Order: sequence, then structure tokens, then C-alpha cells
Amino acid sequence: MKRTGIILLLVITAMTGMAMGQDYYEYPATISSSGSGTAGAEPDVSSVVFGVNITRSEPAVAVNDAAQLIESAMAAARGEGVAGADMQTTSYSLWVQEIWDDYDYEYTGEMEYVVTHYVKADIRDISSVGDVLAAVVSAGANSINGVSFYVEDTASLYEEARNRASEHARDKAEQLADSFGVTLGEITSISEWTNYYPTSGMAYDNYGGGLGYYAESPPVTPGAYSVTVEVSVTYEIIQ
Repeated sequence: MKRTGIILLLVITAMTGMAMGQDYYEYPATISSSGSGTAGAEPDVSSVVFGVNITRSEPAVAVNDAAQLIESAMAAARGEGVAGADMQTTSYSLWVQEIWDDYDYEYTGEMEYVVTHYVKADIRDISSVGDVLAAVVSAGANSINGVSFYVEDTASLYEEARNRASEHARDKAEQLADSFGVTLGEITSISEWTNYYPTSGMAYDNYGGGLGYYAESPPVTPGAYSVTVEVSVTYEIIQ
């Protein structure tokens, strides 16, 4: 027991000596603040998704009819000034389903084939959006999934929003320093993240396309497009 006590005492003494000789790093006092900035502009491009959704008793007929209708709709869009390079297929599907008899409330055992084909078109003349919608519906499209508006080049918008966010964060830090009677020192860290407010959009559905129905140009409202930047900054405090 005596020998154990001596060994334990030596270990405790050695650990105490190490602790007394160890240097501790004191982290500087800091102030952190965050700021947000938003910049907006009028949209200069509209994105429209239109397509065909048809049902036929034979798969080949469904595929061929859908192809003719979507080609006709795309030709109508080109006729309204939409460039071919600004149109892109976004989805295409073919499936079979059993026919349901609404009168007898049962499946008939017969099959039908459904084809959907959707195309996204970027319209660079905002004033022609309504005319493009009317044209594609009249030419065969029987579904419009949505219309959205945006700014093509957002670099200057983000720069403006970033400057506003930085100024906001700096002003808040200075206000905090004044409130607590301290002085801001060097910046120790800066971080940034971005977000955006969804652009305005509208849905326009007309299932009379391809049946000789003439669709009038619907009213559309571009609204405003805006981006938001958040900035966080940390300052050392000068005592």
C-alpha cells in the first residue's frame, strides 16, 4: 500500500507540473452580424411549357398523332418569333391503360394508349407571350403546364444585392459595437449565401387545341424578378 501511494503521488505531481507549464490560447472577443440585400429587375425572358396529351386505341396511331400535333405547335411558335434553338423537349411518355366504363362502373377489358409530349420554349419578346400561347393551342397543343418569367443575365443583380447585404451587415456590426461601447477590429471571417424570390408565373390550360378551336391571346403579367444575397461577417473587438 505504501508503494502504491508513492507511485500515485508521483503521477499526480507530474501531471500538475505539465498543466502548470502548458500555454493556453485565449480566443479574441468578436462581434458577428448578418445582412441581406435584394435587387430586382423587369424580366426579359419568358419560359413556356406546352404539349400534347392524347389517347388512341392503337400505340402507333397515338405516337404518330402526338408527333404531328407537337410539330404543328412548334411550327406555330416559330411563326410567332420563337427560335428553334430556344425550344427543347422536356418530357415524353407512352403508356397503356384499361378503359373504364363510367356507366357500368367496371373495366371493359379493352386497352387504350396515351402519349404525352411536352416542350419548353424560351420567349425573348415578352410582349408576344400571349400570342405564342394562342398560336400553339390553335395548332394542336392541348396542355400548357405553366408560364414563368426571369432575367437571363443575373450577374449584375447579384452584385448589387451582395453590395447591399455587405453594407447591411457592416452597419449592424457598427451599431452593436456602439451599443456596447467597444471598437471593431479586423474582420476574421466572411460568409455568403444566396437565395431568390420565385418569379411570377401563370398556368394556362386549354384542352380544345387540335380540334379546330381558336384560342384568343390570353393576358399575361411578367411581374418582377428579384434575387437575394445574405452576408455574415465577424469582427474582432478592440478592448
